[in-house]
Amino acid sequence: MMTYSPSRLDTYRQCPQKFKFHYIDHLSSPTEGIESFMGSRVHETLERLYCGLRYNKVLSLPEVLADYKQRWESEWHDHVQIIREGLTPDDYLYVGEQCLTDYYHRYAPFNQSRTLGVEYPLRFSLDPSGKYVMQGNVDRLSQPKEDVIWIHDYKAKGFLPTQDTVDADRQLAYYQMGVQQLWPQTKEVVLVWHYLIFDREFHSSRTQASLEALRQETIALIQEIESATTFPPKQSSLCDWCEYRNICPLFRHLYETSTLPKSTYEKEEGVALVNRLAALQAEEVSLGIEMDKVKEALCAYAAQKGVETVFSKTHKARIRTYDNTQFPGRNDNGRQALETLLKREGKWEEVSSLNTVALSKALQNGAWGLELSSEVQKHGTPHKSLWVKVFPLDEGAKEHRF
Repeated sequence: MMTYSPSRLDTYRQCPQKFKFHYIDHLSSPTEGIESFMGSRVHETLERLYCGLRYNKVLSLPEVLADYKQRWESEWHDHVQIIREGLTPDDYLYVGEQCLTDYYHRYAPFNQSRTLGVEYPLRFSLDPSGKYVMQGNVDRLSQPKEDVIWIHDYKAKGFLPTQDTVDADRQLAYYQMGVQQLWPQTKEVVLVWHYLIFDREFHSSRTQASLEALRQETIALIQEIESATTFPPKQSSLCDWCEYRNICPLFRHLYETSTLPKSTYEKEEGVALVNRLAALQAEEVSLGIEMDKVKEALCAYAAQKGVETVFSKTHKARIRTYDNTQFPGRNDNGRQALETLLKREGKWEEVSSLNTVALSKALQNGAWGLELSSEVQKHGTPHKSLWVKVFPLDEGAKEHRF
């Protein structure tokens, strides 16, 4: 039975394919994003700072920065990747130094609470039988007063969350479960995030009801993982920082062809097929625009002549104009009121997700009755639709041509 961690579960939520590469296939990658590299060095320096406090040794700020720089230089390797254009390793080195400087000025002499542990290992069960086990390392546990424990997490990420975001965070909520299992007498657990780049601190707490909901959700997710037979890739903005891009089905072809000479690249079967399809789609769009113009001109001609069918030597075109109602789109004003009406009248399933074409047809066929149809139409605007269809001319019509 696999033991799970918050990061392991988040990896599956983020991308099942990445989860498989890392936790099932145990594929390693030499690459490391520089954001992760910087964050690790900052964490290590803060760990040393708080470990020293156990022995009443407070590092000076120059000592903290020297420790960080020494770790940076000793751990640096050739496979650290920088994704953001225009930035250098020195830029990230400076960001880490600024994080530590701001943190030091905010909390020195670091006596706000008693440190219970740094990189504290937690292992706990989600169920009484011990079937579903979680583990993780807490950046720092501290105790500001009796029967109160703070769970600290250091973030060197380049975005600032909202309070709603941290209130929904799962990682520290899992750690609260572990803390309460280890120290059940604890009366209060506070979750604390330090967003170091912004010199900001966020606090949050979890009720027992919310922890129970998370526990059940997590067991269901673990059951899904353990019964899964496929692990499809899930594309997102995080793909740019993924260490498995070169073997991922979504990006592998890009890497396989990126080193080909230009003459060979253009002839590679997949590249050639994509280029051909793109050209055909562009042609199709162009033809579609031209067809719309011809249809509009044909409708104008038919209206001028007072006819509904126009003939050529080999084809005929049927032209119809009919009244219908145009309803507000997904992001238009009045959409919510229309959805509320349809749900109240029990008609929502007939036009699921409010396909406005289906809604217009439902009104036209009269199946909803006069009263409801009239009420629904108040949410739309009168609209005339044109219908044009071209047919091959039948033999009989051909014979009657002069």
